[in-house]
Amino acid sequence: MNRYRLDPGQRGEVMRALAAVPGLLAELDTTLSRGDAVGAPKVTGAASGGARRPALPFHGGASDAHAEIARVLRYYAVRVAILVRRPAPRAPGEQAVFLRGQLPRVPDDAPVLAGIHPALPDAVAAARATIDRPAERLCIGLCDCGSRLYAVDEQTVARCPGCGREYAVAERRGALLSQARDMVGTASELARILPWFSGKPVTANAIRQWAARGKLIGYSVAGETVYRIGDVLRVHENGRG
Repeated sequence: MNRYRLDPGQRGEVMRALAAVPGLLAELDTTLSRGDAVGAPKVTGAASGGARRPALPFHGGASDAHAEIARVLRYYAVRVAILVRRPAPRAPGEQAVFLRGQLPRVPDDAPVLAGIHPALPDAVAAARATIDRPAERLCIGLCDCGSRLYAVDEQTVARCPGCGREYAVAERRGALLSQARDMVGTASELARILPWFSGKPVTANAIRQWAARGKLIGYSVAGETVYRIGDVLRVHENGRG
């Protein structure tokens, strides 16, 4: 026997959460791409037009929040689509619009809605909290068990959330930097990430000025100018700006 039933207040919260989803997803995407997406195309020439830069998941909170909203939307979009006999969209934003349009036709006690409250409002609230805390933990690589390791500024030891093993943050940071030296990012992206590695502040404008003075080589990737991490660190650490 189904005992689940949305009351008017809960239904209202779900509908408001659905209305907020498209904007939140856009903000999360901006958080991920603006300060945390550093990629590694081949940079053998002066330009790599049209190439896409794969992202390193430095911003764990934004990535996790985005994934949770997408998971909840996908689950309920498929269930409601079966009930109303319409295909479910594939993109999270479109799924939110689909659910917002179909839910008024779904009874409060329909089994397909079981658990949508508080799952969806909670996922939206978590996403809002992530956006309100842009200075979050940074990924420092993977544990041997496969779980991602995260640390914040001034943290010396990181504990794996999967197996509990502890790692020295400085060692993991150094290993991650060694892997990332050949990767590239825009001036704004590198200005946020590199101080965590080098311990010295650097601005996006400084990086652009170094390039203008011939200290750095910029590469064109998908309409953006990007710089090799190792080159920027070399100029930054040697004080050659």
